Amino acid sequence: MEDICNALRVMHALSTQYQMTAHQSDSFLSNMTNIALSLASTSDTEQLENVLRFRLSELHIPGIILCLSPFMSSDLGSANLELIVPEPPDDIVKSLPVKIREPALFPKRLLPHSSPLQLTLELLFHNGMYLGWCYLFMGNVNLTLYDNVKELLSQTLYNIYLKEGKTRSHALVITNREKLTKNIINMEEPLPARYSKLNAKALVDYLLDHLDEMTDLDKMAAFFGMSKSHLVRRSRELTGYSVQVLHERFKIEQAKDLIKSGKMKMRDIAGRLGFSNPNYFSSVFKKETGLSPLAWAQRNRINQ
Repeated sequence: MEDICNALRVMHALSTQYQMTAHQSDSFLSNMTNIALSLASTSDTEQLENVLRFRLSELHIPGIILCLSPFMSSDLGSANLELIVPEPPDDIVKSLPVKIREPALFPKRLLPHSSPLQLTLELLFHNGMYLGWCYLFMGNVNLTLYDNVKELLSQTLYNIYLKEGKTRSHALVITNREKLTKNIINMEEPLPARYSKLNAKALVDYLLDHLDEMTDLDKMAAFFGMSKSHLVRRSRELTGYSVQVLHERFKIEQAKDLIKSGKMKMRDIAGRLGFSNPNYFSSVFKKETGLSPLAWAQRNRINQ
């Protein structure tokens, strides 16, 4: 009981300090008003970046790392690293945007070397939908400031996503990643420790995160920090398939689920899965299943 009471006293003290700090600065309200008006006037992500680059300093926030989801969704998935302020070295700038599977896996090499190490992670969430996340560099002692910036940023992004049609109905949602994987490869075998840099799970996770894209070996090799030839060799060792073939097999398994839903036309499914040519999608589908997409749908009694 004594421990509980002590914990409550600490929470009360922190709460009191939090509220007092929020009203200590005379410029707090005016600065927040200025950035709120600036964010409200943005209509796309380019304007949003400009506001963040020039307005954060007014709030005494040293910098921001902004990671945005391709689509707003009720699930927090991977996000693209879009912006780092202050700007990092040229070699890092050239690599942007970078796909980050989750905040805990953020590559440390992308952190600006000149920036302070103290960060606060803020999830960008509005109206029941995730939009990504950001790291705010902590320079201001006013703790409420970061909450306010997060709320303003979330509201702004939500409006931009609605305007650009980046809603869940447009997103590629994989409902059962484990089932999708088990249908193709066996990942239960343990791997030697020397292969920890790239194991089967990391390889599969990357390919599933990029089902809506064409297979890009150069981009993938850069993500894992290895040569393209080494990536191709490791893929065969780990899964028995080349990267291209494995990626296409995942795509076709996902295509089956999309076809079963009966809500999309074949050309839309092809586009959603990164096939720029519907005929090529049909060719790959037939190679994997022995049937064209339409024939497979008819066999499974799905109306198209």
